[in-house]
Amino acid sequence: MKHRNITCLLSLISCTLLLQACASQVPVKQSYDFGAMPASGSSVPSSSPSSPAQANFAISLADINAPGSLDSNAMLYRLEYDNAQQARPYSQHRWSMPPAQLLTQRLKARIAEAGGSVVSARDGVGNLPLLQIDLDEFSQVFSSSSASAAQIQIRATVVKGRSLLAQRSFARQIAAPGADAPGGAKAMVIASDAMIADLLAWLHTLPLR
Repeated sequence: MKHRNITCLLSLISCTLLLQACASQVPVKQSYDFGAMPASGSSVPSSSPSSPAQANFAISLADINAPGSLDSNAMLYRLEYDNAQQARPYSQHRWSMPPAQLLTQRLKARIAEAGGSVVSARDGVGNLPLLQIDLDEFSQVFSSSSASAAQIQIRATVVKGRSLLAQRSFARQIAAPGADAPGGAKAMVIASDAMIADLLAWLHTLPLR
């Protein structure tokens, strides 16, 4: 009887250890955002010869438009070597909020940091020029199984009153430090900051006042 109890106890311990081992192998879902703003004066890749140090303008920002594929928290990637037209979501990695919202937060913070003023179009400030942004691409692109880059594309339109003031497309592609979701997330932050720097440099050339 005693031997039987010991056998049952050992079996129970073995089952418990097996369940713990299985549980430890279950992938943990990861969530990413853009992190804290880089220190002022830190290097940001820019296509402009010299980005303005001060924004010194006021603008109204409309909600960023995004296609249905980007209207979620999914982190998307494309395989250039296997149907680049298919955007695939990572199963265990997600953004903390949809890309359009991440970009909106970052853009507002950048304008404020540069000394400009930005309000939401929902606030109904009618005497300010309106910035409208369409987000066309926000994904990690794999050129091979070991190399990838963050790719982002937007179209920016500035309306003043009932008149179209200016319109321009912006695109950025930044190599990722790793061919995985964490590497893609890091590269996407750099690409977004660089593109925002380009956008601010362009806005600075427009007659916004």
